[in-house]
Amino acid sequence: MTEFINTITSLGFLAGFSASTILFVCFAVFFYLTPGKFDQWTSKFLWLLSHIWKRAQYYAVKSQIQGDVNSSIRELEKGTTLKFPKISIEWTAKNDVEDIVWEQGEAIILMRDRKYKIKNVVHAVHFFTSSALLRRSKNHLSQNQKQSLDLFATFKILQRSNVSALDQFMNDYFSPSIERSEQVKEFIGKYTNIEKIGVFFPILIQELSCLGGKVFLNKRNREVVEEVNGLVNFLEDFSQREVGDDQTTDTFLGRYTRCAIKIVASKWTRGRIIPHKARIVDALKKQLENVYVIGNSDKENRDFMNDVVDSVLDEFENVRIEKTYRFSGKINIQGETRNVKTYLIHLRNPEAVRYIYEEKDIEL
Repeated sequence: MTEFINTITSLGFLAGFSASTILFVCFAVFFYLTPGKFDQWTSKFLWLLSHIWKRAQYYAVKSQIQGDVNSSIRELEKGTTLKFPKISIEWTAKNDVEDIVWEQGEAIILMRDRKYKIKNVVHAVHFFTSSALLRRSKNHLSQNQKQSLDLFATFKILQRSNVSALDQFMNDYFSPSIERSEQVKEFIGKYTNIEKIGVFFPILIQELSCLGGKVFLNKRNREVVEEVNGLVNFLEDFSQREVGDDQTTDTFLGRYTRCAIKIVASKWTRGRIIPHKARIVDALKKQLENVYVIGNSDKENRDFMNDVVDSVLDEFENVRIEKTYRFSGKINIQGETRNVKTYLIHLRNPEAVRYIYEEKDIEL
C-alpha cells in the first residue's frame, strides 16, 4: 500500500495531501468498488466488539451475510451479462413474513434471526438465490427446474464464499431436497456435468435469463419447460464431448432459445481464420440470438480468437461482443479428463431477438 501511495504521489495525483489522507482515499475507493469487502471487514470488527457489547453480534451477522452474498454475486456477474442488486439485511420480528423488498439498485432481505451465525448465512444466500436469480425466467420453468437451479446456484455461491456455511447448506437444504425428488437429483447431475467445463453460469443461466425476457401471448408453459429440458441436455452432451469430436452438435435450435457454441481453435488450425469465421457466420445466418466462442485461454489462442471474432464483426455490423470471460474447466482427451483454462467470447445478435410471441410466430 505504501508503494502504491508513493506511485500516486509521484504522478502528481492528490499532490499536497498527507499520506494518511491519500491512504484514506485509497481505502474509500477500494471499498466503494468492492462493497462486499467492506461488509466483511465490518463484520470482523463487530464480532470483536460483541465480547463487550452483546448487541453488536446482530450487526456482525448482518454485515457478514451482506459481505458474503455481495462478494459472491459480483463474482457470478463476471460470467454473465446479468446484473444483481446489492443486498442488505434487515431483521424482522419472530412472526413476521420473510420477504425481499426491491429498491433502486438494492434488494433488502427481511429475515428472522436464526440465532446461529452460519444458519443465518445459509438461509440468506438461499433465500436471495431463490428470489432473485432468474426472477422473470421462473415464470416459464417447472417446479423441479426452479428448485434444482436454486440449489445448484446456492451451492456454487457458498462454495466460493463460505465453506463452513456450505456444509450447513448441504445438510439442511441440498441433501433433503434431492432425496425427496428424483427429477431434482437428475437435474443436479446434469448441472454438475455442465459446470465441469465451466459453462453453468456463462451459458445455461445466461440463456435462461434471455428466456425470461420473452412474453407469450398464448400460454405455452409446457412447451417452454420441454425446451429448457432440451437446452440442459444439449449443454450436458456438449460438456461430455471428446476433444476433436465433430459429431456432437454445437447448436441448439429451439423455438424460443437459439444458441451455438463454437470452439476456436486448435494448434493445427490456428492462423486459419476463414474456416472458423465461416462456422460462426453460418450460426448467425440461422438467426441465433447468442453465439459463444470458446477456446484455450493462453495468450496466443486468445489473440487468434479475437482476430476471428473481429473478422465476423466486420461482416455483421449489428452483432456485438456482449462479454468476454476467462475461467477454469475440464476437457476430455482420449478418455482422460484434463484441467484447462478457457476463454469465452459471447456474441449477441440483436436482430435475431424476439420479445413478444403470438401464435403465428410460434408456428413459424
